[in-house]
Amino acid sequence: MKKKTMLLMMVLLIVLCAVPVAASAPRNGRYTDRAGHIFIYKNGRPRTGYFKWRGSWYYGHRTGSAEYPRGSVTVGQMRIKSPGRWYAYDEQGRRIGRDQYVRKSRTRKILELDIRSRNRTVRYIYGTSRHTIGTRYSTALMRMQWQDGGGRWHTYEGMQWVPDYVDLQP
Repeated sequence: MKKKTMLLMMVLLIVLCAVPVAASAPRNGRYTDRAGHIFIYKNGRPRTGYFKWRGSWYYGHRTGSAEYPRGSVTVGQMRIKSPGRWYAYDEQGRRIGRDQYVRKSRTRKILELDIRSRNRTVRYIYGTSRHTIGTRYSTALMRMQWQDGGGRWHTYEGMQWVPDYVDLQP
């Protein structure tokens, strides 16, 4: 009788230890899910809207979609807060506050994002590939521009448009 009880207890203990424990999101802090979405939690809930955490600004989505679940932060894209106020976010979800450059060689780098120092909004997005150098996108005009041989910028005719690297999800 004791052997059967002891054997049953051992089997039960092995089964209980083999069951994986579900990882839960933290009560406060940063959390990355299996799909790679980044969440910032406060009091057990994901933060939404524009918020500051550990000295950096983030945007947590108020709605869910296939690209971004509710509460996940914008990553590697831009957000339009109001006309003329575009904010860029890096791969960690932090808002970019300075001009960004792309390194082309050891000694050469090309401006990619022109950020206004006054309010940290994006002014221009420059073409950095071989085929797009000499072009830029104006966030104020919402149009592409090209540079002539004298260094002057000209705006292409046509409708205003928003590039696909802008996160439009609320």
